[in-house]
Amino acid sequence: CTRSVPSQKTTMLTKFESKSARVKGLAFHPVRPWICASLHNGVIQLWDYRVGTVIDRFEEHDGPVRGVDFHLHEPLIVT
Repeated sequence: CTRSVPSQKTTMLTKFESKSARVKGLAFHPVRPWICASLHNGVIQLWDYRVGTVIDRFEEHDGPVRGVDFHLHEPLIVT
């Protein structure tokens, strides 16, 4: 994740490492300190951005996962 301000230097805030070379989608949880990443290799990763660790991995997809989001009212991840 980076922050960019026009005519100023871009600063890296936090870097998350993953074995997949391509992230296809990101979603920020509206309340919890979580980021959900959908990857080209079919994996969904749930990160805690406070500590920079993967909380859980979901490997149910057979191909690339092109998008991800948190359900607004239920404890669900939608891909």
